[in-house]
Amino acid sequence: MASALRPLTNRQQDICIYGGLFGALITITCLIQHLTVANSEYVFYTLIASAYLFIIISFCLLAFQKPISLIFLCISILLSIGIEIVWMRGLAFSLIVLILFLYTVIIVIVVYAEQIPLRLKQKKQAELEEAQRWKGKI
Repeated sequence: MASALRPLTNRQQDICIYGGLFGALITITCLIQHLTVANSEYVFYTLIASAYLFIIISFCLLAFQKPISLIFLCISILLSIGIEIVWMRGLAFSLIVLILFLYTVIIVIVVYAEQIPLRLKQKKQAELEEAQRWKGKI
């Protein structure tokens, strides 16, 4: 049941938590694969690893139900397709990187279809109002 401080339904909370957790695990798998399989320059490792870390942070923010996570996830779509292009240019194919891209796109579509961004903004607003009410009383 939704309330002012808990506007997300149980289904929406599960989508956020499990979707974020599973996305972070897929990204960690991609990062480990990249660090062990790809042989390139140090700069290449750093750039790709930082893209993976950004995507991990995006999914963790989704799991913690932060409104900013949705913007981060949209950027993560661009980063994951960029990583896939880098793999293809190196004449290699990684199924897990393709799965990461597809999963990121699907999770963004599901999150917006379930109207989770609106609910997360309502939750943040309610928390700010609650903090303002208690500000001078404690």
